Amino acid sequence: MSIIPEENKLSTSTLLCILWYFLIFSITHIKWTIGNIFTKKSDSLACLNGKTAIVTGGSSGIGYATATLLASRGCKVIIACRRDPTREIENIKKRTGNRNITFKRLNLCSLNSVRTFAEEIKKEEKKIDILINNAGAIHVNQKISEDSLNALMQTNYFGAFLLTHLLVEAMKTSSSARVVFLSSAFAHQHRLNSEYLNIKEFDNGAFNTYTLYSNSKLCNILAAQEFAKRLKPRGILVNAADPGAAKTAIVPQIKVIEGDKYWKILLRFLASLVAKVKTIFFSFHQNSYYLNRPFSHYTQSMPHLTGQKRLQSPSFCYNSPK
Repeated sequence: MSIIPEENKLSTSTLLCILWYFLIFSITHIKWTIGNIFTKKSDSLACLNGKTAIVTGGSSGIGYATATLLASRGCKVIIACRRDPTREIENIKKRTGNRNITFKRLNLCSLNSVRTFAEEIKKEEKKIDILINNAGAIHVNQKISEDSLNALMQTNYFGAFLLTHLLVEAMKTSSSARVVFLSSAFAHQHRLNSEYLNIKEFDNGAFNTYTLYSNSKLCNILAAQEFAKRLKPRGILVNAADPGAAKTAIVPQIKVIEGDKYWKILLRFLASLVAKVKTIFFSFHQNSYYLNRPFSHYTQSMPHLTGQKRLQSPSFCYNSPK
């Protein structure tokens, strides 16, 4: 007879979930580590005085760490998110001594909010030098946005795509504008086709949740590829970056495993944010790279995607209602 209390036993499905996500995060770390070995990361301490950066989702996680590092180099930082991050902004100011940190409300799950944000930025700022499309979510797929779009895809992809498009004019006046789309190694787990871009009918299973998340992260790579090609003549560098697994606010949104105590096991294997932000800064110095490989290398492994014109150029997303 088992001496383990019934309430402390793990079901077979829970154990399999733990092993599965540990495997995924392990693969992510291995890829990131190998990339570091063969690719020199930038440890530049370049002064960013006079530069203006927008960091979406900059109030927590990787976005917050990125905003802090940008501020420490003298950059003006605009944190774009849904709630007022007064405490976080004050912390950044104290840590960096940079008082030029501001907040502007942005809800990527509302195309009207994205358009309003972009219009205000173009009126208030002479130029935008850096755009970090960092904001993302994983557990909003059970909601449809006010724009009749899948909320997860809109938050992670449609909103960022539209925002980048609307801010191109503001970035053209910069001498060296940079755009970074945050992606993930989960992109490798995609099941993307034109029908899945805005799927509205789905069950409540975890499979669909993470398939949608993976699809959104692949879309970020494809969007970065298309923007990189179109904006290169204007001197604007566009990249997709995979910071690797880290302890961010998105982790608790994964609800496959029940009970916080099991997450403590997984969280021990996740790296700190500081190391991950270096990947984003590396993206400032290379054009068209993801996971330390050219976009062409990545997309060649997905011929069924590159052959679909609707996915080759994500510009069809502009057809969303205004």
